[in-house]
Amino acid sequence: MHTRKATRADLWLRPCGDAVTHPRRRLVCLPHAGGTANTYSSWPAFLPPDTGVYAAQYPGRQDRFGEPPAGGIDDMAEEIASAVEPFTGEPLVIFGHSMGAYVAYEVAAELERRHGPVVDLLVVSGVTAPHRKQPGEVHKLPDAEFAAEVARDNESFAALLANPDLVEVLLPMIRDDYRLFEIYQPGAPTAVRAPVLATGGVEDPDVDHAGLASWGELATGGFDVLSFPGGHFYLVQDEAALVAAVADRLPSP
Repeated sequence: MHTRKATRADLWLRPCGDAVTHPRRRLVCLPHAGGTANTYSSWPAFLPPDTGVYAAQYPGRQDRFGEPPAGGIDDMAEEIASAVEPFTGEPLVIFGHSMGAYVAYEVAAELERRHGPVVDLLVVSGVTAPHRKQPGEVHKLPDAEFAAEVARDNESFAALLANPDLVEVLLPMIRDDYRLFEIYQPGAPTAVRAPVLATGGVEDPDVDHAGLASWGELATGGFDVLSFPGGHFYLVQDEAALVAAVADRLPSP
């Protein structure tokens, strides 16, 4: 009996929905701070059935709970780029929301450094471009203040953070993600050759249209901005419309 050797893809990527045996295109999704691969589990229902959808699982959560946190977004992006590398040469889209947008951008840039223009579309959601980003110190707040700040951005965390047992498990992981997000400050970000689509919610208190538009300064292969109703987590309330917009831009096989 032969067992398949585990790969970087097994460690970092989780298929969303039913596995597509022979995908004609692939969509790789990067979660927000505190998010898991399950964030994107419903996306395949809104996409063509021949699209393989994969979500990254960061260290320190769910089936990777016992692992130490990543040292930085750059470090994570290098590992994820290696996991995605087998998909290069095929139609490939990378999506990331909030912290995940910076991971997605770094993954796309790393893949281009290794292989040239192999990403057909980069979708960055809910954040300003890295060279316009302001540093922050929310991750340094005391637990109660930090939990309140997290709940302000993401209402789905509010109920979880009201449970003391869950707070003990979740809060350190979320705090470390906020640390990664806030210390990420690339000095001279690389422009990517992939077309870039920046998306966000019109009521997002953290990023306005100008912040989304700043991604155009890092896009040499085409750029567009799309805004949706809602706040920072507009992609929960308006999931179908967002995924439909991504589907409209999927590359042809």
